[in-house]
Amino acid sequence: MPEAQTNSGSKLSICVIPQNKDLTEAEFAALTYVQVKKVGNVGERGITTNIVTYDTWDTAVALKGKGISNAGDPEVEMARDLADPGQIAMRAAGQPDVQDAYAFKVERPSGEVEYLRGLVTGPRTPGGRNEDFVLHVYSLALNQVPVEVPAP
Repeated sequence: MPEAQTNSGSKLSICVIPQNKDLTEAEFAALTYVQVKKVGNVGERGITTNIVTYDTWDTAVALKGKGISNAGDPEVEMARDLADPGQIAMRAAGQPDVQDAYAFKVERPSGEVEYLRGLVTGPRTPGGRNEDFVLHVYSLALNQVPVEVPAP
């Protein structure tokens, strides 16, 4: 495997059946996914943990500990394609009245896989100038730690 990788050739897919509980690697792998075409960017994801503090009278330095963690809220940006089955699934999952979480699979050309699970909001359509693409942007509110699987 190369020393460093780019995102070129990677794929994002969504499972159209809601997944409202934490999944194991095997449970993620057993799902059926639909590829979302024309994805240009998938934002930052992974664990961010709050640092909580407590001031006491007898010290000049606050006590610190780890609080609750967030698995990420990445934005997913794509060139709009109203006929693509994956984008149709994203639009359906993103509707305001849909309260279910969905599973996602990110596949790398190297064979590595990353599984995500969370709520979907959107799409938002950024404006633009005459040479900008018409885009849809979704937010994923991840509610499970991403599961990374090395290449076989």
